[in-house]
Amino acid sequence: MPCGGCRLCCRLMVPLRPEMGDDVASYQTATCYTPGQQPYLILDRLPNGDCCYLGKDGCTIWDRAPYECRMFDCREYFRNKTRNERRDLMKHDAAIKALFDRGRELLK
Repeated sequence: MPCGGCRLCCRLMVPLRPEMGDDVASYQTATCYTPGQQPYLILDRLPNGDCCYLGKDGCTIWDRAPYECRMFDCREYFRNKTRNERRDLMKHDAAIKALFDRGRELLK
C-alpha cells in the first residue's frame, strides 16, 4: 500500500476481530454501539478522533496491529463503498472525507 506517511486511516473506528487472531485483551478498547447491531469492541480513540496508538512517528503497535489495520487499503475502502455508504460513515464519525479522497486519488 503506497501510504507515503499518510495516517488518515488512523482516524477510523477499528473493530477488533478475535476470529482473525486479534488478542482483544492486549489492546486499549472502547465499546461501539450501532443501532440494530450487537455492541462490539474497537481500538480506543483519542478525543480528536485519532487511534490511541497513533504516535508522532506513526503506529506504536504495528508489530501487533489488529487484523483490520494490517489488511486496510484505502483504495479498496473507497472502491467498495457506495456514495451513500460513504456519507453514512462520515455522518456517524466512522470515517472522514479525506480518507475517501485519498483512496480515490491513489486509484488514478
